[in-house]
Amino acid sequence: MWILTLRSPSGEPVEFALKAGVAKLGRNVDNDIPVPDLSASRLHAEIEYVPDAKTLTIRDLNSTNGTYVNHNRIFQPMSLHTGDSIRIGEHVITANEYRGAVSETVASPPSSRPLTRDMMLESLDHHAVLMYKIAQQLNTVLDVDEALREVSELMRAAMGADKCEVILAEQFGRLNEYGFPATIAQEAIQKRTTVIIPAIKKDDPNFTKSALLLRVRSALCVPVISGDDLLGLIYMYKTDREARPFNDTDLSVAVAISNQAALTIQRAILVQSVQREQQARNLLLRFLSPREAEFLLKDYLQSGSLPPLTARKLTVLFSDIVDSTGLAERLGAEGFGELLSRYYQEMTAIIFEFGGMLDKYMGDGLMAVFGMNPSQTEPEIQAVSAGLKMLERLKTNLRENGTSIEIGVGINTGLVVAGYVGTAERVEFTVLGDAVNVAHRLETLARPNRLVIGPMTAASVADRFIIQRLGGLEVKGRSQAVQAHEVLPK
Repeated sequence: MWILTLRSPSGEPVEFALKAGVAKLGRNVDNDIPVPDLSASRLHAEIEYVPDAKTLTIRDLNSTNGTYVNHNRIFQPMSLHTGDSIRIGEHVITANEYRGAVSETVASPPSSRPLTRDMMLESLDHHAVLMYKIAQQLNTVLDVDEALREVSELMRAAMGADKCEVILAEQFGRLNEYGFPATIAQEAIQKRTTVIIPAIKKDDPNFTKSALLLRVRSALCVPVISGDDLLGLIYMYKTDREARPFNDTDLSVAVAISNQAALTIQRAILVQSVQREQQARNLLLRFLSPREAEFLLKDYLQSGSLPPLTARKLTVLFSDIVDSTGLAERLGAEGFGELLSRYYQEMTAIIFEFGGMLDKYMGDGLMAVFGMNPSQTEPEIQAVSAGLKMLERLKTNLRENGTSIEIGVGINTGLVVAGYVGTAERVEFTVLGDAVNVAHRLETLARPNRLVIGPMTAASVADRFIIQRLGGLEVKGRSQAVQAHEVLPK
């Protein structure tokens, strides 16, 4: 028995069982094999099947755009053999000879072939029209999950399968969930081979219970390979007893599509990686100078995560505008907004200049930390240097309509818990601990335009700056006083 499989770039394959005699092909719906293609003539070609002579012959009926057999246009009657392809416009018809009815197919062992470069090129050449249309559909897909869905649906439709899955390499441990035999899947993965299982026995020990529960009748899998990289595995199956089992022609189509799938998945992964990198860079630039951000980004791209919350010794700086409410009333909303914007820009630039990390803006103040980068060997000195420069900058740059602002700067060193918390969509840098609370309280005592530091900071900078002991200061929320010092300008 001869079966002709008509494949369309936009629909599922349709099969026609040939009877003895002549079958007409063309655009008219009353043809024996309708070919719904704009390039097809109403009566385009005919195929004659002579069972006694065991011959199958195709003739072009003076069609406008021609009939192609195995990529060559025919002008004379031509004999067909199993596996030959006929192209009319964008539709491809594959001829295959079967002995016995489809429903009588008996179980047979899996057949595997290495997925070589030559096999890939031959498949692409054989199904160039289909690949052209599929490439058009997939070229705009940039999301990995969407790429997997699109490839799965295109494969399912092109192959006439009941189910198709594209399994990425990192999901190979979950193969049993898809009902695919682990032993055969591992062979396809490890040896990079294609596997066809024409028919499955109910008692086949290679198959999982889920495969049998799904009533899988025929299966096919193809590795998704790009260069030397194994990106995933395409697995599909049929469940209909009457359906024709997968054959070498189906394998050829699957191999060709797997190449386009590899390109699509690789492009989507690259785009996702670039987006992930850009999101991380934008996040880091909120807290760090560009140089520090790039430094931390390298670690992030290697490890896949930002530093988690961990205990570490840091120096914390708080700065806040004195009487911001009264200032806003005097300047008006627009004037105060402009002054506040310049304040943030000037102060942030100074923090970055001395290797600090911006933690957050807090209304009319800000918080920064020094020492997150292991290469920063003197965070206390750099924090105090930044604080002094912030006070100096007030005298020159931060004025609005003749009105200057006053701030307080508090710095404290101690053990804190610092790192990044959040989800994949939103991540924030967080610093917690008593040392943070003390730094904030010291800032409220440093009014106006003073720099007050805690005891550990003072011990580290005493030989580099002029400091004056203020004695024990009561800090709200603490049972013990803080030994505070003021840093004086030189």
